[in-house]
Amino acid sequence: MPWPAGSHPTVTALAVCHKAYPVSVLTSGLSGKIGVVGRLALLSAASGVLVAALVIPAVGVTGIAVRNEANKFNTLSTPELGQLPVRSQILDDAGNVLAYYYPRGIDRVPVAFSQIAPVMRRAIVAIEDSRFYQHGAIDLKGTIRAFVNDFEHKPIQGGSTLAQQYVKNVLILSAADPQKEAASATGQTLSRKIRELRMAVVAEHKMSKESLLAGYLNVAYFGNQSYGIQVAAQHYFGVPAAALTLPQAALLAGMVENPARYDPSLNPTLSEHRRNVVLARMLQVGDITKAQEKQAEATPVSLHISQQQTGCTSDSAAQAAFYCDYTLAVMQHDAAFSKAWNQLQGKGGLTIYTTLDPTDQHAANNAVNYMLPPPPSADNPGADAAAEVLIQPGTGYVRAIANDRPYGNGAVDYAVDSVYNGSPDGVQTGSSSKIFTLLTALEQGVPFGYVQTVPAATTITGYTNCAGGPAGGPGGSYQLINDSPSEKGPYTLYLATAASVNIYFAELEKKVGLCNVVHMAASLGDHWWNGQSLLQGIGTPGTKGYIPPADDDPSFTLGSINVSPMTMAAAYATVASRGIYCHPVAITKIVEGSGTQLPVESAGCHRVLSTDVADAASYVLQSVLTIGTAGGLGIGRPAAGKTGTSDNFAYAAFGGYTPDLTGYVSVFYPLKPNTDTMQFYPRSCYRVQCDPAGMFGADAPAHIWQMTFLHAKLA
Repeated sequence: MPWPAGSHPTVTALAVCHKAYPVSVLTSGLSGKIGVVGRLALLSAASGVLVAALVIPAVGVTGIAVRNEANKFNTLSTPELGQLPVRSQILDDAGNVLAYYYPRGIDRVPVAFSQIAPVMRRAIVAIEDSRFYQHGAIDLKGTIRAFVNDFEHKPIQGGSTLAQQYVKNVLILSAADPQKEAASATGQTLSRKIRELRMAVVAEHKMSKESLLAGYLNVAYFGNQSYGIQVAAQHYFGVPAAALTLPQAALLAGMVENPARYDPSLNPTLSEHRRNVVLARMLQVGDITKAQEKQAEATPVSLHISQQQTGCTSDSAAQAAFYCDYTLAVMQHDAAFSKAWNQLQGKGGLTIYTTLDPTDQHAANNAVNYMLPPPPSADNPGADAAAEVLIQPGTGYVRAIANDRPYGNGAVDYAVDSVYNGSPDGVQTGSSSKIFTLLTALEQGVPFGYVQTVPAATTITGYTNCAGGPAGGPGGSYQLINDSPSEKGPYTLYLATAASVNIYFAELEKKVGLCNVVHMAASLGDHWWNGQSLLQGIGTPGTKGYIPPADDDPSFTLGSINVSPMTMAAAYATVASRGIYCHPVAITKIVEGSGTQLPVESAGCHRVLSTDVADAASYVLQSVLTIGTAGGLGIGRPAAGKTGTSDNFAYAAFGGYTPDLTGYVSVFYPLKPNTDTMQFYPRSCYRVQCDPAGMFGADAPAHIWQMTFLHAKLA
């Protein structure tokens, strides 16, 4: 309805957030922009927005728009501010930072109000919201200017209090897509602005001024992926937020208006000028003296830039990048870590405790890179790859993962299963898989002195799979030779193990039952490279590429199936622990910032062998390092192991252990392991020699194991 004649209202003040603002202040600078009615409508909206005290008429288009926005404000539900992303950290077992992990690329480390230098707090208030301690959530003069700009189709600008900026930054950081949210905030509409105003009012009511100021400084963006004052102080000056000086604080405070424009590493002159503007404003509001301003202005900008370190490519993870990668892959893949993985990707703030031993990792790194340096290298002319895994017996703790290749985009961790970013084909194990036949025989009571007379070459038939049928198919036969024509005649179990006599073990496998041997391997954690059970085939029977179950392969004892070094290390660790199998674990604990622990995967340690059988196997396997295939490669203390060399020298391996550490090494040509094998020069070469016959398990693999264990942490 129209105003009554002669009753045009005279507005003298509006109560906003318990403060009185004269009309002259509210409308300053708006003359000529809008008419009297429009200004009255605008003022009515401002009042209605915050106190819902006035009812305004719908006068003209502007009046309608303001009325509608005011109604929106008063009925708008206020969403809870999302939990903000915080960087997580991955630690080794000594508490050292292995790597930081930034959720959605956001590096943020919140600090308390008391952990922010007072000069930093004063600088940001002076330049961004000098009436911060006097007004409520809204600086009405600037807000009205922003409203008018929107009505005239101009970008919203000005009028943002620290509370409003805090809300806007929180909405950006807590969004599923921060970049998209930031772009939306840059081109925000009046509707969005009002939504932020209401949330700012709520924040002002719920938070103390100190909390709000600290909150703002913890979400402000300072460029170069630095979110929050702590990260910014560390990035630009190499100091914590508490140690910032006046010139440093003024420079950072000046950056938030336009981080790219005032980046001191890219635009030093503009940045310094902006710093001095902040200093002048601090002088104007009485935060500093003239002498302090002059001294700060005369201080040259001195940066100590530290680059963002994130994930497994960071400098701190350089020595254990593949271990870091495995840790994250396990969290992503294994169901036990689903809650932790989702939080790692979302709000972050996790501390992930791993089983990585820095001494063991260093030893493994040095060994693989010394014996087979990354190509191109004269000591590795064939460009062979070496991978090693170290596991602690009795706990399953993965102590080290090493590859002789640099870590980076597309890098393959040849030490682990394919589901953990390992090789898509795995590795063959050669005679190192004879350990499963040895254990099965010992469990069945076969004595050390059990004698078989074997030829140098033969064809063996009569294997049975777990279904009771002929292994290898109807009429299946198995042709094999020993490594040397001289390996023939009578052998005991002890001597056949030391010399790794193929035909002896093929006959022994048939004697104790192929199915039993495969079940023994499975009980020690052995599985296909993709994590699938050995008792299952891979693919569809009758189609190209189908791989039958391991119990249908008579050459199982000679390591013809593809697994991962991690799998074999866990199996050898079972014998080292006197019969206790533990699933490999790289993470012992994950803790939220609040101290709450999240679920992790258990090693599930349990007995699979009697101590007598395990100890008997260790006794036999010690012969490999004394009189056997790896003779002379001991470490000066009791140790046991087994060499492995696959057909045509495609793969070479060594698994060895002491009572407190197990290591498994695999060496092969990674590009075409089954065709371009390590039989001849240059692929039979490593640091020590070029073996004219080919790469055996006693060559690079056993030497890598020995060098590792001579420098690893052993009790």
